[in-house]
Amino acid sequence: MAAAILHPAPAWKPDRSDYVVLWHGCTAIDKNNIEAKGIELTAGRSRIDFGQGFYTTTWERQARQWAWWRFYELRKGSSTTANQPVILRFRVRRYSLGRVSTPLDCGLDDLRSLSFVSGDFHCEDYWSFVQHCRSGVKSHNHIPNGWYDLVTGPVAAMWKQRVGMDDSDQISFHTPKAIELLDTLIDQGKGKGLLRQGDPHFYRWEIVT
Repeated sequence: MAAAILHPAPAWKPDRSDYVVLWHGCTAIDKNNIEAKGIELTAGRSRIDFGQGFYTTTWERQARQWAWWRFYELRKGSSTTANQPVILRFRVRRYSLGRVSTPLDCGLDDLRSLSFVSGDFHCEDYWSFVQHCRSGVKSHNHIPNGWYDLVTGPVAAMWKQRVGMDDSDQISFHTPKAIELLDTLIDQGKGKGLLRQGDPHFYRWEIVT
């Protein structure tokens, strides 16, 4: 008798082919600034795995951890109690439609991307890139305009020792073109986009408890 699968994966549906859900952990103050002004690339730290940018993940649990880290980081030396950890949810097209007529028709495939599959100790490309970005450089090497639009890959736990973090990933956006894709989803989710009514399928947020 075949063993029962205790935790079966959800069924693959056409929607999973068309879209990927990305999560970002931050605080309520961060969220309010993002919704009011758009995502600001310069707001992020520079000496991190893929350089300064806006970081997301396909793991909701990981985004919740990021939200708590950000929350406690801002609480240091501050007396405010009005802030809360939150997560942002983006539903992003994997690929652009054949005839792009609006920003909502654009997908990740339209971005100049760099992808790393593994963060194993012996993955020289990944670890050399992480060390390059962690050194505080102002741009990625040999790329027009200085940066990749999008970088995807594992998360470094201890980058100097080449130790990756299990069960995690990061998808980082680094250029105005890449950020426009997310800002368009925020506007659509908040009712400021083309349809003029909020649609949580494109973007929404929730408090982390």
